[in-house]
Amino acid sequence: MELLGTFLDILKCIGPPLCTYIEYHRKLQENFSNLKRELNDLNSRKKDVEEMLKAEYAMGKLPKEEVSNWLRNIETITGEVENIEKEVHEKKIFSRVRLSKLVKEKIQKVKEYEQKRSSFQSLVIDTPPARGLTLPTTTLVGANTQKNMEEIWAHLMGNEVTKIGVCGIGGVGKTTIIKRINNRLLQEKGKFDHVIWVTVSQPFDLAKLQDQIASMFDPNFKGPEDQKIRAAMLLRMFAGKRFVLILDDMWESFSLEEVGIPEPTKGNGCKVMITTRSIDVCHSMGCKVVRVEPLAKHEALKLFVDKVEVYIIEVPTLKELVELIVDQCACLPLAVVTVAGCMKGVDDICEWRNAFNELSDYIRSDKVLSVISRLQFSYDRLKHKKLQHCFLYCALYPEDFKIPKEELIDYWIAEGLVDERARMQAMYDEGYSILNRLVNNCLLESSDDGRCVKMHDLIREMALYITSMSPLFMVKAGEKLQELPREQEWKQNLGKASLMRNEISEIPPNMSPDCQALSTLLLQENVYLENIPESFFVRMQGLKILNLSYTSIEKLPNSVGLKILNLSYTSIEKLLNSISYLTNLTALLLQYCIKLKHVPCLAKLVCLWSLDLGGTIITEVPQGMEMLQKLRYFNLFSKELEKLPVGMLSKLSCVKKLRVYWGSKTSEATIEEASKLSELDTLEVCFHKVEDFKIHVKSLGSGGPRLRKYSLSLHSPLVGLKHTPYVSYVCYLFWPPVEEVDVDRNVVFALNFVAPPKYLQCLSLIACDDVRSLSDVLSNEEEYSDLKVVYISNCHNLKKLLSAKLLWALPNLEVIGVRLCEEIEGIITLDGGEEKSEEDGRSNTMGFTLALPKLKLLRLWDLPELKRICSSNGVMVCDSLKQIEVYKCPKLKRLPLSLSLPAIKEIKVEEDWWNPLEWDNPNAKNALQPHIKYW
Repeated sequence: MELLGTFLDILKCIGPPLCTYIEYHRKLQENFSNLKRELNDLNSRKKDVEEMLKAEYAMGKLPKEEVSNWLRNIETITGEVENIEKEVHEKKIFSRVRLSKLVKEKIQKVKEYEQKRSSFQSLVIDTPPARGLTLPTTTLVGANTQKNMEEIWAHLMGNEVTKIGVCGIGGVGKTTIIKRINNRLLQEKGKFDHVIWVTVSQPFDLAKLQDQIASMFDPNFKGPEDQKIRAAMLLRMFAGKRFVLILDDMWESFSLEEVGIPEPTKGNGCKVMITTRSIDVCHSMGCKVVRVEPLAKHEALKLFVDKVEVYIIEVPTLKELVELIVDQCACLPLAVVTVAGCMKGVDDICEWRNAFNELSDYIRSDKVLSVISRLQFSYDRLKHKKLQHCFLYCALYPEDFKIPKEELIDYWIAEGLVDERARMQAMYDEGYSILNRLVNNCLLESSDDGRCVKMHDLIREMALYITSMSPLFMVKAGEKLQELPREQEWKQNLGKASLMRNEISEIPPNMSPDCQALSTLLLQENVYLENIPESFFVRMQGLKILNLSYTSIEKLPNSVGLKILNLSYTSIEKLLNSISYLTNLTALLLQYCIKLKHVPCLAKLVCLWSLDLGGTIITEVPQGMEMLQKLRYFNLFSKELEKLPVGMLSKLSCVKKLRVYWGSKTSEATIEEASKLSELDTLEVCFHKVEDFKIHVKSLGSGGPRLRKYSLSLHSPLVGLKHTPYVSYVCYLFWPPVEEVDVDRNVVFALNFVAPPKYLQCLSLIACDDVRSLSDVLSNEEEYSDLKVVYISNCHNLKKLLSAKLLWALPNLEVIGVRLCEEIEGIITLDGGEEKSEEDGRSNTMGFTLALPKLKLLRLWDLPELKRICSSNGVMVCDSLKQIEVYKCPKLKRLPLSLSLPAIKEIKVEEDWWNPLEWDNPNAKNALQPHIKYW
């Protein structure tokens, strides 16, 4: 009995733990299933919170820190459970108890997170939406620079100072400081409604300044010519708004009232901030002056070493030279960075010593020239004359001008600044290499997503300083000149002249400048210039480049001999036969000379590599085309053209870019010729006849040619078009995937002839009366995963745009635009019986969601019968939607959009349509109101 009692006592001690152990072992699968169920519930709550946050983001709010932590914790525990699941599936018997115990702990943790969600009284904190542009910046260097930042910030946040003048020598870093202030202001809560940045380049242009400011409120602003009326319009835009207006690079003072800028006061809470090199400008504008001084010596040295990317400090003798060079840069950040850029990668002490000697020779006593001379060191370090001349060429363009890279390289080639090569592509490759070197040496800045380059204003001043002596340039671009410079100013050694973007209306009769060395003359965008006297070009025998585009000239004098002649967008009616003898011509650009009917024989222009006849009214191809063996770019997109000669295209074997219109008498043979051009990378074709279009489309089979850009279009006269007199096009665009498709840049076209291929990217229908919905055009059985743009206009029998079923076949749709379709009642409709019940007035009470994840633009114009965008109980989820436009759609009473529109920037509507609009969510209207703009 005693032994039995002892055994029972032991059993009492080990029994409960043993039972628990067995329970863990036996119920692992059941416990894990419970964990998964609890976690799924928690993640459902997480999704609900995220959806609510999206709606709050649209109202300019931010998540609370505790909510952000809660979301992160759920992501963490979800990952941990995934790891546990892997171990459970491995079925290791000795791990079952440990895993089961761990699962129990996680279940408890999940329940705690569920309880935490219930404790949230709100998810967000208020913050105003940003009202300005975030600008690219570089790192700030220097203690004084930081003090300047804080001083400026204190004035902006305080009430005593309303106008701030940031003053300092060129290249000292004023703009860099203010860019960072601009970005910091955009993050500031509740202080200002708008932060407006404008670069006030010289010469001062009041109308341009007004346009720049107005565009920050309304990107489509087009004011009257009367500057006083424009000022009144600006004042209305500013009314009731607290703003910071930043005017960068001011050279002279002006009246704020004259521009239309309200005077900032303590009462209205507004501020004006300027940057300038002149303290007199600060005083004239009534500004509190903040002086920006050069860097301290040790700060300039650190900046130089960081930029030069060589371990120069480790070599004692080299370190001494570097310190001397930094001293020569006067501790100006722009000079330090520019000089360091041209010494990047150099580790030979002899080269450093030579660089110091060269830089020392440049320093002058005058302060402005002193800055320029330090920058000129970087120019001279380019060493090669061709590189230097390529750089100086950029100074021919106006201040702050975005210079197209391809145009610049074309000019360099014509000037002989790029080595002559057998293949044109090799010359372009060298041109781009030169541009990259100039950018890497900090002499140019990349702009416009890499398509253009710009010059810093001080770098341009340096270039203009150099070209005021040798080589000699005359640069008066964008100076609002009304008269041509006097003949005395046209020196014999003048190499290049730029008078572009002025208001010159005439060249004096008998004026004949003696400029035998002049190789480039830019006169484009003098829109009032009508005539050039015969005498003007007589003593310009070296002229290679003449740009007269966007002028009103009607004929060209006989005496011009050139390499590049640009007459695009002029009123030229006839080209004289003398053009046939310009045997050195490499580019003849006549785009949109809408009065030009005939081009003389081009057989002798054997050097021609670019010929643009697009938009002219020529009826036949110029004679001698087959002789242009070097032609690389050929635009023959003229709708008056009836036919192309058989065999012509096949002889143009070097053509890379071809735009051509096949007229009413085109033969099948010429269509086939285009597809056999081996060097082709861009093909844009317009057909006059449906039959020719069909032949080409059907010949493509399942894929188009492997080109960088490929476009087909069909043109035919319209019959019975009710609202507009223009012609229609069919256009397919076959491109590789692109990030952005802008519907306003695509040609318009009509389609009811052949089924489009699956790789269609842009579809636009104009005046197709046979089309009642997109299902008449696109197959419901195909997926059009490349289609990004759908644009419909003047389709008078269109009843609906597309069905919900077809919508699923368009997963990457970015643009929907519908206009002037008077019968359309719905944009996206249900299929079958559900749609019929809606028409009978019986709405299905079950709501549904339509996802358009990539949609960026929804444009609905002039649709008098449009009643719904989708079903009366449907909601569209459009997380990428940036812009909505609704105009003259009186029967549309509901915008069926999810309240979560995180990307929305603008909703453009009529005020009397917006106010009575019906909403599913009572908070929707207030949430979207900040993005509203009225027509």
